[in-house]
Amino acid sequence: MRPTEPPRLPGWARNMTTGTKATGTAGAGRAPDPAAALTGTWTSPWPGTGAGTAGVTGHTGGTGRTGIGPLPAPRTGGAGTPPPAEVLAHLAGRHSEGLRLARLDRWAEAVEVQRAVVTERERLLGPDHPDTLDSRYEVGFALSRTGRPGEALREFARTAAGRERVLGPEHPDTLAARQETAYVLGQLGRHVEAHRVYTAVLATRERVMGTDHPDTLRCRHNLAFSLGRLGRPEESYAMACEVAAARARVLGPDHPDTLVTRYEVGWALGQLGRWAEALRTYHEVAAARARVLGPDHPDAFAARYEAGICLGRLGRSTEALELYRDLVADRTRAQGPAHADTLRARHGLGVNLGRLGRWEEALAEARDVYAIRARVLGADHPDTLVSRREVAVGLGWLGRWGDALAVYRDVAQARQRVLGADHPDALASRQDEAHCLEQLGRSAEAAELHRQVAALRRTRATRGNRPPPG
Repeated sequence: MRPTEPPRLPGWARNMTTGTKATGTAGAGRAPDPAAALTGTWTSPWPGTGAGTAGVTGHTGGTGRTGIGPLPAPRTGGAGTPPPAEVLAHLAGRHSEGLRLARLDRWAEAVEVQRAVVTERERLLGPDHPDTLDSRYEVGFALSRTGRPGEALREFARTAAGRERVLGPEHPDTLAARQETAYVLGQLGRHVEAHRVYTAVLATRERVMGTDHPDTLRCRHNLAFSLGRLGRPEESYAMACEVAAARARVLGPDHPDTLVTRYEVGWALGQLGRWAEALRTYHEVAAARARVLGPDHPDAFAARYEAGICLGRLGRSTEALELYRDLVADRTRAQGPAHADTLRARHGLGVNLGRLGRWEEALAEARDVYAIRARVLGADHPDTLVSRREVAVGLGWLGRWGDALAVYRDVAQARQRVLGADHPDALASRQDEAHCLEQLGRSAEAAELHRQVAALRRTRATRGNRPPPG
């Protein structure tokens, strides 16, 4: 029987969307953690309120729409008539199809669908109509998941600017788009700029929404992540602990948002070299997620993956190898052999084979994972390039430095092309190349590469003083 009254939630919890993803940009071996979404009564629109017409998407970023405020009128034709309702309904259906593709991790297809919807909505409704901006937001989100952060940044910056013009700079939808801008700045390795955006958005959220609003806490979570990427692990750890405590108080200790921040506490502990504490934290998060979400939930798998990293760091590679074998089997059964998370677990397995000195097996695993990632994700996807680099690592350990050099150069060129010459991953690849040249006795070439990398790092440091976009 339907209740006659809405659930008793605080006023600020009504009509909420999932907001922005409560994670940051992880390092190459780190599993993404999509558990930041608000769920159940926290995000479901109450029947009869007329709210929630924008919907809640299947990813943790949402559309960034709160359903608050009036919508601008659509463009009209020469006769002063609005676009036909059936045309708008068709576009809404295609937008929903793009979200469905995203939920299935078919991100490249989602990009194409949403781009086509943006083009049509812009023509019919105008570039600043909320529906147009919703689809543009989804284009950015899908691009950020296909290893194209530069393009994603442009889409989010345009969305944020449009929402600011229409809704104002402090509107929740504007803030959601700005927060995603910071997320992709982090993906681009531009952590100083990302930190500035997160700081500005957090100040506005605290003033407008309050310190305990879940969207404010999500932004503080992202800021904690950003501090870690800036090499400020103590501050990152302290802020993550504060957010975890606040989320436990506001949402409950087993709420997915609380667990995602505890997951981040584990990462910060690892950055501080406190791997035993990090391992214990990830075990606790994995157990809670298995209990609340189910043992085959991707987020439960993600915490198990991080526990494997901790075991490796603690020199317990035999245990890590066993963990990753079990995780590969579970993810293959639950998610499929070519799923990105399954391949990430296989990558962890290969790394630990190498740590145990089983380099022929490690090289074979790296080559297999690389081939599947290239086919599924594309040759230039960051995960594909991580596996390509792992092939070079194996070749080097087997003394095949000439072969390794060719692979390292391919990876360096791809990262420069996709991420930019001064991205940290591109710079790391140039350093790999220099190390390989040193092993081959080509010290003059290696020294020149080191000089180039130093110059690019200086350029990067200078750029960090520029104001961020949006």
